[in-house]
Amino acid sequence: MKIIAVIPARYKSTRLTNKPLIQIHNKPLIQLTYEAVVNTNLFDSIYITTDAKKIQTISESFGATCILTSTENRNGTERCVELIQKIDESVSDNDIIINIQCDEPFIQKRHIKKLINLFKDDVIGTLITPLKTSEITDQSIVKTIVTGDLEAIDFARTNKNWPKTKKLFKHIGVYAYTKKALLKLKKLTVTQREITESLEQLRWLKYKYIIKCAIINESLISINTKNDLKKVLKKN
Repeated sequence: MKIIAVIPARYKSTRLTNKPLIQIHNKPLIQLTYEAVVNTNLFDSIYITTDAKKIQTISESFGATCILTSTENRNGTERCVELIQKIDESVSDNDIIINIQCDEPFIQKRHIKKLINLFKDDVIGTLITPLKTSEITDQSIVKTIVTGDLEAIDFARTNKNWPKTKKLFKHIGVYAYTKKALLKLKKLTVTQREITESLEQLRWLKYKYIIKCAIINESLISINTKNDLKKVLKKN
């Protein structure tokens, strides 16, 4: 069984223009995320996949393997599907695909290991961390609630009216699935709530897929907005 990392990088990000190429201390964001993934030493192969030739050229300049995929893909998982289909012969049905969003430059080995350790066939894995009070109303931060067995029940960006007895978590933009499960996800019909919240995982829950969560202690900064960028620049 191989473990393959895929970093989807869309050029026309809606919340932060040209996000993958934003410079943070003289490196583009996509390079920082790629280097973080390389430094885990957990993967048999690492791919960047993008809809923009400019991102491909820059990615190849720092040594990454970057494959162009369609501008019609609606989310990172669909981009992963197209990439895996392009390299189909080198990936077995039960190989694990780890989808790491390009806005997660602070991902570390211990986080990915937690994700791999909870993994089972036909179960989607993801990461969560305790939600801070100051983050509850921030719509750039994805919130989730889980069962006692750490299965995701729901996700939202908005301040959803969830039961007060349920503990809220912040969702980290990393997913794990087998190749077999990943290819099934592409065939699911898009749902209205997925479109409203701009969260692809709501489609998976609608169709009764199990999303298992691993809790990490760190509240990683995902680069989604100008404020996120300011936090990172100030932190360093």
